[in-house]
Amino acid sequence: MPRVERALRRGRLLLAAGVCACVAAGCSTVNPGGLSKSTNTVTFAYSPGEDFTWQFPIENAANAEPWDWDVESYQWLPLYAQGNGSAPVFNYKLSLAKKPVWSDHNQTVSVTLKHYRWSDGTPVTTRDVEFWFNLDRWNKTRNNNYTPGQLPDDIKSVDYPSKYRFVVHLKRSYSQGWFDQNQLSWVNPMPQHVWDRESLHGPVGNYDRTKAGAKAVFAFLYKQSSELSTYASNPIWKVVDGPFRLTGYQPTTYQTTLEPNRHYSGPDKPRISKFVIESFTSDTAEVDALRSGSVTYGYLDADNYTQKGYFEHNGFTVEKWVPQYTQWAELGYTSKTYGPLVKQLYIRQALQHLVNENLYEKTVLHGLGQLTYGPVPNTPRNPFVSSQEKTDPDPYSPSDARKLLMAHGWSPGAGGYMVCRHAGTGAGRCGAGIKKGRQLQISLMYETEYPSLLAQVETFVQAAKQAGINMVLNPQNETTMFSIGGTCPPGPCNWGMQIYASWMWNYGEGALYPSGDSDFTTGNYWAGGYSSPRANSLINAERYNTGLKHVYAFENYISRQVAAVWFPTVETWSVVENDLKGWNPQNPFGYPEPSLWHFSR
Repeated sequence: MPRVERALRRGRLLLAAGVCACVAAGCSTVNPGGLSKSTNTVTFAYSPGEDFTWQFPIENAANAEPWDWDVESYQWLPLYAQGNGSAPVFNYKLSLAKKPVWSDHNQTVSVTLKHYRWSDGTPVTTRDVEFWFNLDRWNKTRNNNYTPGQLPDDIKSVDYPSKYRFVVHLKRSYSQGWFDQNQLSWVNPMPQHVWDRESLHGPVGNYDRTKAGAKAVFAFLYKQSSELSTYASNPIWKVVDGPFRLTGYQPTTYQTTLEPNRHYSGPDKPRISKFVIESFTSDTAEVDALRSGSVTYGYLDADNYTQKGYFEHNGFTVEKWVPQYTQWAELGYTSKTYGPLVKQLYIRQALQHLVNENLYEKTVLHGLGQLTYGPVPNTPRNPFVSSQEKTDPDPYSPSDARKLLMAHGWSPGAGGYMVCRHAGTGAGRCGAGIKKGRQLQISLMYETEYPSLLAQVETFVQAAKQAGINMVLNPQNETTMFSIGGTCPPGPCNWGMQIYASWMWNYGEGALYPSGDSDFTTGNYWAGGYSSPRANSLINAERYNTGLKHVYAFENYISRQVAAVWFPTVETWSVVENDLKGWNPQNPFGYPEPSLWHFSR
């Protein structure tokens, strides 16, 4: 997986603090619904830092963000719609294609398109699918989703026997669930009859069918997507097959206006007149907008829980948005300083014993914490979470952590912190690379902007002290977290643990099947460089063999190995005008679905 900004892991599912002072300061009073209902317009709030800035539905590393994918998919439908109600599975009703059909010992998959049309009346056909495959094939390293060995590397060939059916021939047998949900989910048919050109005013051809042509077309579309000021006027972006078309864009404020595609040929045609996405410079500004009635669908996070009752009594519905994501603290496996420590399973288990998830959930998260015991979300309606991962393998107990350490060659030293007394490997020893006399000290880097995270970190550090572990805090803001933490791996790391304020598992937007492909395989970026031949074997088994037993085997192993230190995953409250209907249940991947919304009269 290419190096991607860690901001990719941020979504509106965890948002910044600092708005509680709004009520005391006498902000504007709540005035929901007036303008929205009269104009049939829904205004949706993105949190600070979430700005739509990429049109081309093949994202590069810098623009591989959920909010870019959202707006792209309103205009150009992916092959398969992701999220069915609150379940993390495909929604075949809203998909561009019918359910894949497998054959030839899981080496061949046939896909039939439904009869959709582009907004100019041209049918959506397999030529548009071929166009996507050709651009991806010849420009794969510029597609953020690309990981060596995966799409398009795992494909032998693709046949197009008819206008509405294509057949993918694979290089070997693959898991149906994995390939459908983590490979076909990437495919995004694009209007070949409009986009297959090398310049804005040049002729449309079949350039994509050669390597040179595909590269030239890709470069042209990439350049057009980079020119934000032309988003609302560029004819390239006018032909869509999704329920919405972009009609307004402010490149300085990132305000994005979408209106219904009147020629949309799919189900659930939009019933609102406009869908406006607003980006905010602060959460205070977002709450002010909610109170003034200029935002229809906004948010509150755990740090702002005191506002919940206020909005409930002033014309809004407040509902949890439960994410299919997982939170963890990364461990610096490739660190020369801390790697020898965190590579020891017993030390990782001891660290997990110091996380009081139930306390965090009930206090600082105010009921918005999802208890997390492994790499797959422990949420209702998630078919991929094993029964084993629903229970805590290392429950909170500083005394158990202390016992583990002392059973492996450590004993209290200066300040009560553990010191390695029995170096070496084997029973009762500290482990490889840990010298006799070394104090058990670990650097913990965390984001400073979030009070709820700070409270968890401080409680964790106090528990570590009881166990004899010296946690040295390294506070950083989000920007410096990305620059420092983002250098490891390949490293070497200069931290022992690091925790961001939001979820870490990118489960959705092209990766519905929780296989750990980019998170826990050797060479990953999201688990601090964790590497295990056994984990790699289990992840490959998921790719190659159909059946949930392979998913469960992978997640149970990663959970019990404490490949990362699991923390509760934070949810948020959606704050929605009472008169807006059709938004609940909310998409499990944080994906707003405005084509389903309407106002009651």
